[in-house]
Amino acid sequence: MDANALPTPRRRSKRVQSTSKQSTNDDSSDNIVTPDIVQSNKRHKHMKGSTTKDTTSIKVEVVKSAIVKNAKMKVKRPSPAESYYVTAALSKLHPEIVDRNDERRKKAHQSCGSQDTITDSIMHTMLSQNTTDANKDRAWASLKRKFPTWDQVESCENLDEIESAIKVAGLAKTRAQRMQNILRQVKQERGEASLEYIRDFDDDKVKKELSRFKGLGPKTISCVLLFSLGRNEFPVDTHVLRITQKMGWISSGTNREQAYEYLNDNIPNEIKMDLHCLLVRHGKVCHKCAANGRPQFPPEDGSQLDCPLLKVSSWKGSVPGAFVVHLAKAYGDNTSSSAVAIKSEIVPDLPKSK
Repeated sequence: MDANALPTPRRRSKRVQSTSKQSTNDDSSDNIVTPDIVQSNKRHKHMKGSTTKDTTSIKVEVVKSAIVKNAKMKVKRPSPAESYYVTAALSKLHPEIVDRNDERRKKAHQSCGSQDTITDSIMHTMLSQNTTDANKDRAWASLKRKFPTWDQVESCENLDEIESAIKVAGLAKTRAQRMQNILRQVKQERGEASLEYIRDFDDDKVKKELSRFKGLGPKTISCVLLFSLGRNEFPVDTHVLRITQKMGWISSGTNREQAYEYLNDNIPNEIKMDLHCLLVRHGKVCHKCAANGRPQFPPEDGSQLDCPLLKVSSWKGSVPGAFVVHLAKAYGDNTSSSAVAIKSEIVPDLPKSK
């Protein structure tokens, strides 16, 4: 893979125009749909009422009419088309992830947008850093048993008690000190050990406010915005970084902070939650995408998953037309923009994870 051909973090290039020349080669296997095709489709997706059927036809016709032969132009990556493809393909492979996200969306909708408490979300995410999900969950359960309220954590005079409660997650002294310091600082400033006050802040104000606390980095803040506040955010952890580098969406020398800034600007908003969670899951179970080829949770039967991402890098931002036609039809036939709406429509031959 040529790293020089990959996008530079923070760089903003002009949208690729769909004016590429057509080759005289008529081999239909070379048909490619350019990124702007899906972008054009997205302009129609919120049309409602009696226009639904016409909108569906428009989507499919836009896709079909915009196929170009042997497209060789450079495109900004990830293109909308490949972002949707990766989301759809991984949704087919890991449907339980999107099902869980749909429950989150349903819960947020029923509660008028509010989800977990902000303080819970921040502390829970802090416990998830540099540990396994199992250890994080055990540490969280232990902490809540020992300290049912955050006021109790804030007022605890013996830090060892907090450390003991979260010991299983590792780095207990550092975590305990940082968690208590945040709660004490907030209580001193606002009168209570709660960060609920940021709920009505805009994204930039949330980032500015939380970044002043030691222990809250870009990934933690992005997770709070996405999962607790329901904002359009794309957190980048080690799995997301590794796989997006492998697919050629970012260069191999890009760090997590740079990757976050770049990918958060270029991943379509409506699939950010699903794509983030799917990449995290895939990085833990797929031999091809795991660090050093050693997944944390390989298939129990000893097999290896058929990874649907292996060819994404070679597409260089353009997705074979057949995939996008299926994608356009699926989005036309469903009102939801969630990946769950298309997981049975696109790449139907992909196996599901066990």
